[in-house]
Amino acid sequence: MSNDIAAEEPLRLRWEKETRYYEIHLQQDLWGSWVLTRIWGRRGSPMGQVRRAPFECYAEAMKQLTAVQSQRKRRGYEPVMI
Repeated sequence: MSNDIAAEEPLRLRWEKETRYYEIHLQQDLWGSWVLTRIWGRRGSPMGQVRRAPFECYAEAMKQLTAVQSQRKRRGYEPVMI
């Protein structure tokens, strides 16, 4: 197995601020595409929103994930251990 393939692992990240949360899940689907799932809403509420975006390769999905990380930081969210 090459180093590139070993780096292609599912990820789960979460950010929070006062009353809001934002999560990202990156995982491979049954057909080999990578799916970036974004989940956000009010902390402590069962309500929230979910968006899924498929990517042909891991690198494309990671590029989007990096953009989301930057945006969360600019908006005052703090990373949380899951």
